[in-house]
Amino acid sequence: MASKAMMQAIERLDRAVTRAETLARQLTEERAQQIEAQLAASSVEEDGPAVDIDPFSRDKAIAALKSLDALIGDLQKARSEA
Repeated sequence: MASKAMMQAIERLDRAVTRAETLARQLTEERAQQIEAQLAASSVEEDGPAVDIDPFSRDKAIAALKSLDALIGDLQKARSEA
């Protein structure tokens, strides 16, 4: 029974890692597009930050990290019960 719980936890961890990788890839692509747009316009402002990251993407990344933390806790609990 502990091995089944462990397998479920591993599958959830795998899904969470996949989501985190997808979010990281999206953030990288968005940032690259923003930089390309700024270079094309040749109007880089020196007073403010060069690129702003969408705050919703940051929230999604934080949620993914919290999910990973919960999964690690589940794995540790399953291991201690085994």
